[in-house]
Amino acid sequence: MEEKKYTARQLAVLSLCRLEREGKYGNLEADAAIKKFKLQGAEKALYTRLFYGVLERKITLDYIISQCTDKPLDDMTYEMKNILRISAYQLFYLDRIPEYSIVNESVELAKKYERKSAGGFVNAVLRRMIRQGKPEIKRGDNDVKYLSLKYSVSEQICGLLCSALGFEEAEKMLKADLTRRGVTLRVNTLKTTVDGLQKLLNDNGIKAEKITQSDFGLKIDENTDTETLFSLINDLAYIEDGASQAAVTLLDVMPGMILADVCAAPGGKTVSAAMQMENKGEIFAFDIHKNKLRLIEKTAEKAGVTIIKTAEHDGRQPVPELIGKCDRVICDVPCSGLGVIGQKPDMRYKDPGDTERLINTQRAILSSASRYLKPGGVMVYSTCTVLPSENMENVTDFLSKNTDFILLYEKTYYPHIDGCDGFYTAKIVRKEND
Repeated sequence: MEEKKYTARQLAVLSLCRLEREGKYGNLEADAAIKKFKLQGAEKALYTRLFYGVLERKITLDYIISQCTDKPLDDMTYEMKNILRISAYQLFYLDRIPEYSIVNESVELAKKYERKSAGGFVNAVLRRMIRQGKPEIKRGDNDVKYLSLKYSVSEQICGLLCSALGFEEAEKMLKADLTRRGVTLRVNTLKTTVDGLQKLLNDNGIKAEKITQSDFGLKIDENTDTETLFSLINDLAYIEDGASQAAVTLLDVMPGMILADVCAAPGGKTVSAAMQMENKGEIFAFDIHKNKLRLIEKTAEKAGVTIIKTAEHDGRQPVPELIGKCDRVICDVPCSGLGVIGQKPDMRYKDPGDTERLINTQRAILSSASRYLKPGGVMVYSTCTVLPSENMENVTDFLSKNTDFILLYEKTYYPHIDGCDGFYTAKIVRKEND
């Protein structure tokens, strides 16, 4: 029996509907669809662009649609909403796709998944959309609503960013989060050098530049095909943002040290530290989620790292056997994640939740992790958010209660300033015994 064929637009609609119905993560849905339907070449590229493009700009697209129909989106089916969203995305955010092609296929999709008369509705909405053009979103009196509509981020998140950074900086950050960035690689220095991998990539037509945040990272040109990239590098590197690499650099690890990573999954920083240690010493990688430990182990295995021992553990309490035994500690705590919304479209609509409870958890983990350090030992506290309440305020609180520790360095990274994820790092040292 011949396999049923689907167009990239059709699959994007179906994936977006499944996402809304089932609450899955976008990357898991996209990966599953690409694998199931064996998408390749131009069809894979179009599906990926449409799926992630709509996911990234959903609030803005819904606003555009609302200007072209009196029918509320809440009264539409998932299929109808996503057909219109994909159409609006193609009309206003993609080049070189003829308007008639967008309208014709969208009308046919509406007939297929709704009813025949739905084709007329879609045709009328899209024709009006084309006539009116992309509506201008003006600032007006409500800064939070303006940012939410223009940059497609929930009002709750926009409010938090405005409170923390001020309107102007919040807008610059959100604008940067909508700018396409190429992937950043952490070079596997156990198997090659940064210069060696850069030459290999450049010799194969892939533009790769050294990053400023660490000495072992490469930024890949945004137009690079990821399949081509990873077929070439294999186990010579893995994806890790520059700010995350900077956090590991702050540790100043050396071969033979003992290190604990208290919230280690998925393992990028753990493995990076092992590489800096030349795979000599001991690393204890803990995570509260047992099912995530395999992610750390797989990354280590592929990289050729053998010094990592994983275990399920709640970071709010220390492992008694390691108290006072570690030279270095990585304390990368769970956080609101507001620094990575440019890389994870799902995060744009996330409810920040109970921030007070989150901060209490962060402080408990920081306090517990500090107990692992020997006198003179170094701990790096980090988050992938830019909110002071989860960053320097937590560090200040810790230092006020633990006078045998000192802060040597801290930095907040911003997408619009540093060209990487929003991130915070603090280097904390336990004083030597008198």
